[in-house]
Amino acid sequence: HHERSVIVDRAGRPRWHAIWEGNPAIIRPEAWQSTDHNIVNGPNCRPYITYPFTAESGWTFDQRFRARDHVAKIYLTPDERAYGERLRTAIGRPYVLIDPWSKHHNLRWPRDHWQTLVDTCRDLTWVQQIYGDVVPLQRVTTVSTPSFRHACCLLATAAIYVRGESGMCHAAAALGVTQVTIWGGCMDWTVLGGYPGQHAVGVSLPACGRYQPCTHCDAAMRAITPDWVAEKLRAALSTIRVE
Repeated sequence: HHERSVIVDRAGRPRWHAIWEGNPAIIRPEAWQSTDHNIVNGPNCRPYITYPFTAESGWTFDQRFRARDHVAKIYLTPDERAYGERLRTAIGRPYVLIDPWSKHHNLRWPRDHWQTLVDTCRDLTWVQQIYGDVVPLQRVTTVSTPSFRHACCLLATAAIYVRGESGMCHAAAALGVTQVTIWGGCMDWTVLGGYPGQHAVGVSLPACGRYQPCTHCDAAMRAITPDWVAEKLRAALSTIRVE
């Protein structure tokens, strides 16, 4: 265990990302010294993927890695926390934050399932984060999250987070936010899931890791019904004290 480390790419060059802003354990590239402890993590050197892979082969997940053994920390600034609190006050009730979109086709729960979930749980306050050209569902409050850190501000004040497996699920774990994560057949829950406060629904193993749109993943996601997710969501909500 090293007190401070620098994140480096596969060529050993120091990296920086907005996700690390304010983290006292991570050294900025401009302060890097050759004697600093390195953590290799970046494009083409993720610790949970076995290399090489191609778009055709998809991912093979390294079964020695467990994300739940490496819960991250995200340090929001006082201004960011205040921004999140203003959002919570404006929304007025404890809210379920959702993000139906994923850039990865095989991690998308069908949009009609999302709409049915919202429609059948009308007693809940639904907030959808919007970015890029994402289209809002009906009967949700929308909040623009133009950056990762904006999304974290909104996430930090949510009662619970619901979405398909993604980097934001790992952010929820880092922020200590209870989540319901919709898995399907692409990503490996044993490697990437199992965080405290993470309620998994629809885990289909073995994970295929397909990078291209995949009929197996489509079928696995379609088979996860809105009623199933609603049941998981109600159970997860019962475990937390909503103020």
